[in-house]
Amino acid sequence: MTSETPEEEPKPALVEEVGTVVEEEVVEGAKESSAEETDEKESSPPASESEEKDTESPPVLKDAIDTTAADNNLAGAESYDASLNKVEDDEEKGEKETDEATQPNDDAVTAADATTTQQAPETNSERGIKVLFLSSDTGGGHRASAESLAKQFQLLYPGSTYDLYDVVEENFGPPYNSLVGLYKHLSAHPSQWKLLYTISNSRGVEMIMDAHFKLMFERAIRKSIQKYNPDVVVSVHPMMTNVPVVSCKKISNETGRHLPMFTVVTDLGSAHCLWFANGVEKMFVGSEQVKALAKARGKVPDEKLVMSGLPIRHDFAVQAEQLGDRMSNEGLQYQIKVRADLQ
Repeated sequence: MTSETPEEEPKPALVEEVGTVVEEEVVEGAKESSAEETDEKESSPPASESEEKDTESPPVLKDAIDTTAADNNLAGAESYDASLNKVEDDEEKGEKETDEATQPNDDAVTAADATTTQQAPETNSERGIKVLFLSSDTGGGHRASAESLAKQFQLLYPGSTYDLYDVVEENFGPPYNSLVGLYKHLSAHPSQWKLLYTISNSRGVEMIMDAHFKLMFERAIRKSIQKYNPDVVVSVHPMMTNVPVVSCKKISNETGRHLPMFTVVTDLGSAHCLWFANGVEKMFVGSEQVKALAKARGKVPDEKLVMSGLPIRHDFAVQAEQLGDRMSNEGLQYQIKVRADLQ
């Protein structure tokens, strides 16, 4: 381990994948908008090379997190082009002296710039990303994973916000909505926990639960997700994958705006079958054992599986950076300082 500071902090796999998926939506939306504009303005001259460069899609991890922002950016570009065309018309019609003709044209350019500034939408790099985490307090690992990922979004996209939504407690009916209290009881009675886990992890019970949850609770879950109005949905709990992924697809179809959903499996050695809903954009796993289970039980294809390890707090990376080589003099002195601070 070295003490050198990297020029750029590596981006967590989930955050990078979110940007990649949304970028694809932005590019597709830009193509569709360009095709519609071509059909409406067949008689208009083609845009110049410089104008085409102005409307290119921004980098994956810096701009354009949702398709709404992309569409607004395209509208702003069209307004800017229209203003520049007005300037060219004024120049062609002007037959006065040079110093008299220059002033109106400068005013027109200034007006065009002002129009572009007023109509330019707020980009996601400026406003951040609105992330909805699906979690539950059945053990500390689910919430800790969500909060560590949320911190990374806030670091990489300043202004990002997040919400924690407990699907089971808020939208499931009894006895499922008492899951938190039941978990505490089962934690104190391991034999009962083992029995319930084994039964619910069977193929037959999985199919029954999947159909039952979708039939009884999907509509309520969809309405709850819409109230949060997120840019992306991330599940960190096994009971919050199969139904929410259906809800996200229906929301996308209803609104015309793609709402991506990802799963972060927070188990290492083994994992319950309810984790592996195949309809998510990507599934992040922490071990080869869980990856094999995802392929065998959930039929999740390789292209959707990402080996990422488990999310940890950003503070661990900060401490590792400051520690450097733990066996060097600087590293040993830093350990002594940390111990003294903790006393």
